[in-house]
Amino acid sequence: MGSGKTRAKPTNRPSVRHPSHNHPLRVFKSKEEDEIICSGCERDLIGEAFKCTKSECDYFLHKSCFNLPDEIYHKSHTNHPLTLLHSPPNGLSTYTCDACGEYGSAFTYHCSECKYHVHVGCAFVPENVEREDHEHPLTLLYNTPCKGRKDGVMFICDVCEVDMSENLWVYYCKECDYGTHVHSCATYEDNEPKKGEEEEGESSSSSASRIKSLMEAEKEMREMAIIHQLQLDALDAAGSYVGSWEPRRKYYW
Repeated sequence: MGSGKTRAKPTNRPSVRHPSHNHPLRVFKSKEEDEIICSGCERDLIGEAFKCTKSECDYFLHKSCFNLPDEIYHKSHTNHPLTLLHSPPNGLSTYTCDACGEYGSAFTYHCSECKYHVHVGCAFVPENVEREDHEHPLTLLYNTPCKGRKDGVMFICDVCEVDMSENLWVYYCKECDYGTHVHSCATYEDNEPKKGEEEEGESSSSSASRIKSLMEAEKEMREMAIIHQLQLDALDAAGSYVGSWEPRRKYYW
């Protein structure tokens, strides 16, 4: 008899199902350099996760997004529970998060009766945070301190200097009247250089300015593209977004 090599049996990798996706998923560990976006919360995906078993399918989920509860009761919306949806309601391609004001196209916690949406990432933000650029802890508020004012002034984020709708969530220090968007805003250094540091300071300042301008331009282009898509999806829904671009007064300290 001939002495042939024994072929190793293929290893069956366990898979799981999730109601948000048609194909089975398997365990996957993502690294920062992979630059993968979670298909549930639409944020960077690093660490333990799940990915689609189909090689041609780009579907990934954080482990935490895979295990999200189907229904939650949230302090921001005490009248009704919020139900987890795996896509925007009513057949639309996007929704607007009532917490941060940004668009979303994937998972959302939703109240159908009140037309209230919250990103799954916003739904579980901590009630208190600390920033390196502020001496006191900041407390989460479910609307800005300007809500209910009759003079029309708007609250402005102390970090990115963007005016905020009164119903948006804000991290706030009452003692200093200091507040920021619910998602951490980057701090940009645009101060004048000290003597002897003109060249280095000018380079750093101009770089920071360019980065800030590029980020703002990218955000505006993305928002305009989504607004256009909304107009194609539903004229009634798009009208409310277009109206939000009216000039607004800002809140100054």
